[in-house]
This record gives sequence, C-alpha cells and structure tokens, in this order.
Amino acid sequence: MDSFIQNNQEIISVSDVNNLAKGLLEKDLSNVWIQGEISSFTAHGSGHWYFTIKDQKSSLDCVMFKFDNTNLLFEPKVGDELILNGKVSIYSPTGRYQFNVKHIEVSGEGALLRAFEDLKKKLDEEGLFDDLNKKDLPEFPLEVSVITSATGAVIQDIINVLSRRSPSIRITLVETPVQGKQAENAICKAIERANIFQNSDLIILARGGGSIEDLWCFNMESVARAIFKSEIPLVSAVGHETDFTISDFVADLRAPTPSAAAEIISQNHSNLNTLITSAQKDLYILINNELRKRNEGLRNLTKLIRHPGDKLRETSQRIDGLETHLANLLERILLISKGEVNSISSSLKEFSPFMMVENSKNRIENSIKDSKSAIQAILEEKRNQFLISSNTLEAVSPLSVLSRGYSILTKGKEEKVINSYSQVKIGDEITGKLKEGQILTKVIDVSDEN
Repeated sequence: MDSFIQNNQEIISVSDVNNLAKGLLEKDLSNVWIQGEISSFTAHGSGHWYFTIKDQKSSLDCVMFKFDNTNLLFEPKVGDELILNGKVSIYSPTGRYQFNVKHIEVSGEGALLRAFEDLKKKLDEEGLFDDLNKKDLPEFPLEVSVITSATGAVIQDIINVLSRRSPSIRITLVETPVQGKQAENAICKAIERANIFQNSDLIILARGGGSIEDLWCFNMESVARAIFKSEIPLVSAVGHETDFTISDFVADLRAPTPSAAAEIISQNHSNLNTLITSAQKDLYILINNELRKRNEGLRNLTKLIRHPGDKLRETSQRIDGLETHLANLLERILLISKGEVNSISSSLKEFSPFMMVENSKNRIENSIKDSKSAIQAILEEKRNQFLISSNTLEAVSPLSVLSRGYSILTKGKEEKVINSYSQVKIGDEITGKLKEGQILTKVIDVSDEN
C-alpha cells in the first residue's frame, strides 16, 4: 500500500489538534451572546454547572464554573429561556465542543416569577404568611431600627418624614447592602443584630424601587425566615407601591414605599398632642368629681364622730350613779346591822350575861367599822379607775392628738392610713386630716430616715 504522507509533512498529536481548534474558536468566538432554552441541567458537587441549551434546530453543551455562577441570583431550571454570554471553546481532553458561560440573563421574567411563586406557595403552606403569626406594631414607637443602605436616598426619606411628623422617634441605621448576591446574608445578619440588641420597638426593612433582579434578595427564603423569626415587629418597605416581594408577605406589615412606612409608624405621634389634651381635660374632671365626693364623705364621717368630752361626761354620770347606789347600799347595810344589833341586844338581855352582851356589841361595832372601811376603799378604787380611764380616753382621743399639731395621713379612695414611708412614692397625692379641716398634698421626696 502506497503511503500518502510526504517526507516533509508534519505529523501532530490529538492533543495538538484539540488545542489548535480551541485556540481558533476562542480567538474568533471569545465574546458571544447566545439565546436558548435549557433542556438539561446538572449542578455538580464542585459548584460548577453543566447544562445544554437548544433552539428549534440545534443544541449546545454549556459549562458555567463556580467562580462565575457564585453571584447569580437564581439557579436555572430546565425550560428556562436564557441569554448567555461567554466564549465558544473545546474541552481538550475529550475534544468536546462546548460554550463556557460567564454571565446569564433571564429572557423575560418567566424564570424569576416562577421561582417567586414556588417559594411563595411553600412558605404560605408553612404558615409564614398567617395573620395569627403577625405581631402588633407598637402604638407609639420611640426607637426604630432601619435596615437599609447608608448611601441610598431611602434612609434620608425616612429621616425627613419622621423628623417632620414625629421628631421624638430615635432612628438607628443598621447598614446593609440591599442588592446583589451578598445582600441575602447581610440582610439576615442585620435582622439578627437588631433583635440581639433589643433596643428597638420596631424594625423597618427598606429599599427603593428597581427591577425584579434588583429586588431579588428580598425574595430569598433565608431572608423570609429571618423576618419570621424576628421577635421585634418588622415593617417591609421594599420598592414602589406596585412591587411585591416575599418579604412583604412575611413581614408584620407591608408599606408601599419607605416614606409610607415612616408615615404609618408616626401616625399616632402626630395625634399625640390632641390625645394628651383630651386626656388632661378628662383627668381634670375626674379629679374634681372625686374630690367633691371625698369632701362630702368626709363631712358625713365628721358628723358621726363623738367628741371625747361627751364620752367622759357620760362616764362621769355613770360613776355618780354607782356612787349613789353604793351609798344606798351602805345605808341598807347599816340599817340591817343596826337591826341585828338590836335583835342581839334583846337576846342578850333575855338569855346572855352582861359580858356576852358587851362582847357581841363590840364585835358588831368592829364589823360596822370594817364594812365602812371596805366600802370607802371600794369607792376610792372606783374613783381612781374612773380617773385613769378618763385620762386614757383623753390621751388616745384623735382630736386630742390632732390638737397637739399632729395630723392623720391617708391615701387612695379607701383612705388607707399611712404609717410607713414604703406606702407612698414620689408623685402620690395624700390627704392630711387636721384638728380643723384637711389638706391635699403631693409627695416630692421619700426617705427612711426618722
């Protein structure tokens, strides 16, 4: 068989052929935009993506390496219509013709919208959107954390609205990127930080308008779960009024715009002066009515109090009656004793010698003396008891205490008597009852020193 190889013909290896072909392709097709539909897709454990795109007539193998797909906001699926940018090349070890993808864009919003609806359905079924799981916003928030970019106009819009409508609200900026691949983790960490510090009454998650790709970080599952996990009420204010993200559905409240969020949380503050004025009027009326009621009750109680002098006079009258009764009793005893003496004397005259009569007479006379002494002692004891009781009543009489400059302090509707500093606090109103009239005072200081 004759050889067709000439003596000066160069013979090259398979690897050389593949490398030459690779160089030619990459030289002429180094920056190509291709549109097609994904017909197969594999996400390798290494992080590289291997897939095939097709049109009505042909198909093309593609590869997108990990360092190129890291910043992509979504993972393509079979059926997605995509626009790819990259270079046509050959995988030298096998000579396989392929397209090395550097960048992917969605042809239309179909893939992103499908991913949005899939995640929305999943989280809704788990109950993350249920109203029962949403926390009530504080009526008058004083500390508000705003999670957004420090360089955008959003934070300035929120500051301007709150400064105008409710300057008492303190704003804390929790800075985070709100666009791009890195925004997902950054937003989650920002929500976590706001909850760890626990110095805010409310959180506003805010970003201005943009395309669906720009807002995609607010459609990420991790962000949705971070919002749901937040113990502090959170308002989602992402994009324009027509923009909806997953964050809006999970948040405790969705605001159409960042400025609208500021207006919502400051609504009650703008009415605060009117509410305070109305409350002051109502309180004034209640206090006056209560004071009139208490004064009337005090007057009625005063009428029921008996003067200690009346009680002493009544006791003195009772003692006089006892003294009269004792005198009558003594007289009766004397009469009875006298009758007994006369009877004994008669008996002695009839039946006893003279000495027995005299002895009996002496005994009777001694008994009479003893009886008189006992009666006098009883009278003196009763008189002393009366004086002691009289002095005691006079000493413990409330009016006697009040007449020496003391007063009775009471607190509250029950007029509970105050006998310790621990029963009152600064600002309490207390009533002091004096010998004549009463005074209403307010506590300005409390001390345990005597």
